[in-house]
Amino acid sequence: MPLMAFLLAIVFAFATNSKPASEDVALVDGYIFQNGKCEFVTKCSTIPGPSCMVGATLRTKINETQCGSELYHWSN
Repeated sequence: MPLMAFLLAIVFAFATNSKPASEDVALVDGYIFQNGKCEFVTKCSTIPGPSCMVGATLRTKINETQCGSELYHWSN
């Protein structure tokens, strides 16, 4: 009987986990390519969803003259 109570406690501990780590929002700077360089606009998320846009889709920054991967909109 005590072993069964211990096993049930373990099962319920995992079953009541509030949210997986993959749902944590990872905020990064969002950039747009204009005037020949990658310029900061606002914060975006790396979690897939609707595109992060301010006139155009915002992206990560590779270097001063190259923007990288598409970023996503986040809400708090």
